[in-house]
Amino acid sequence: MVTDAPFISRPAAISLCFVAVLYGIHLIVFPAAVYVLSRKKLTRAILGMLAAVVFMFMMSTILIATLFSATILDGTILGIYFNTGVRARILMWPRNMNLISADAIVVWRMIVLYPNKHVRAGILFLLLSFSMLALFISIGEPSDGPFERALIISTVASFLSFATNLIATAAISWKAWTYGQRNPEFWRGTLSSAAVNSAFMILIETGILYLSWQLLVAIISVISSACDGTDQSCIAVQFASNAFAESTTIIAALYPTSTLVIVALKKSIADKCGPLPTTDAGASYLVSSPVSRSNSGKTLVEGPIMDIRMPKYGQQYASEAGSPVDPHRPGYLKSTSGKTIFEGPIMDIQMPRDWPQSASEDGSSVDTHKPGYF
Repeated sequence: MVTDAPFISRPAAISLCFVAVLYGIHLIVFPAAVYVLSRKKLTRAILGMLAAVVFMFMMSTILIATLFSATILDGTILGIYFNTGVRARILMWPRNMNLISADAIVVWRMIVLYPNKHVRAGILFLLLSFSMLALFISIGEPSDGPFERALIISTVASFLSFATNLIATAAISWKAWTYGQRNPEFWRGTLSSAAVNSAFMILIETGILYLSWQLLVAIISVISSACDGTDQSCIAVQFASNAFAESTTIIAALYPTSTLVIVALKKSIADKCGPLPTTDAGASYLVSSPVSRSNSGKTLVEGPIMDIRMPKYGQQYASEAGSPVDPHRPGYLKSTSGKTIFEGPIMDIQMPRDWPQSASEDGSSVDTHKPGYF
């Protein structure tokens, strides 16, 4: 029954508003993520990601609906945080479902980055070990009521989620570092490498932020459990603990959803602070290796390489146009007809966007009046 003058506690009101603000952010990010996914080719992976994004948004909506409806029915914002029946359902369903969904996406990313079956088995073994450890820690905790059982499950899910994201962020960071070591041009601002660099950085950035949030929630929860609840400061800490725990439902949903939007908008640290690709006919980068190959494995250039300027997808176009370097005569670049179009130490190559078509049409002859032509 709704009271005429509901009691509104300031910490409780702040807690509820905090959760509502996060949900408002989710309302903005969710349609943007759906739009980004819908523009891609609808493969099984994209459809799975889309289903996960929609499902997590539904769980966040259920959380908000439960919080506000219970507050209205109780007639007090304070009541929702001490109604163990309502909080049991919040802990059992929206929060845990979003944690599981977000962690599943993280595990899928690791599997994509590490296709080796032994590495996959090692990752899954680590995750299983962490879940067993969390269950072991929960042994002996009271589990008489639904709230107590939900609390144990929530503790295990939180512990496993933290471990999953810690392993994932470390694995992605290692993959980015090893990729950069094998491909020195990776960090040097080409259009082709900038996209990969940005994707790696976004995964690492969001992973660190999510780990920081989970660590903050864990610290506040530990402090809250140590409070006896007799003074005002302890009451405030307990409300903060409840608010952060329930906000994790929305944060877990925002983690993969916002990552999609950030990738689409190119707002990572690498995009803002890293080397920028050139904006003229092509993008420049330095190659320390004496051999540069296309994605198909064809040799494009072999010899002393100081600077290469290519348009976007230039390597792919060059490979498709059939213009590899003669492997027996380093420094020679030949066209599809076999005609040598460049001879000598290669110091600079600049290709306009229409180079493959123009080069094949005019027999790959040099035209000094058209910048970018050999």
